[in-house]
Amino acid sequence: MSGDQIRQYGSGNLGKVVHSGSGDIVTGGKYTAAGPDAHAAALDTLLTELQALRHHLDAGRRAEVDAAVREIGTHPSGEGLRRILERIAGIAAVLGTVGTPVVTAVMALMGGS
Repeated sequence: MSGDQIRQYGSGNLGKVVHSGSGDIVTGGKYTAAGPDAHAAALDTLLTELQALRHHLDAGRRAEVDAAVREIGTHPSGEGLRRILERIAGIAAVLGTVGTPVVTAVMALMGGS
């Protein structure tokens, strides 16, 4: 967006990162095709958002999310990963705006998988 103010500290920063959800990532004004690194970054984002969501869940839903995270750790591919992501998105969606970051992270992963 025009008028954004971005401050960077340390080495290795990319600047502004923009993802439109179509598999493209624009970093520092340069287009980068989504690849394994983009998938890993999207997965890290999902796991971070799930950690933040945990305190909004009752014990049963928290156990479901923890089980889904363990399943993701087995590196499922294709249909298996899609089922896990849909289950996570369903849990997050019923929480409304609190779950939105998780749903967004799931959508980013599903668009790139």
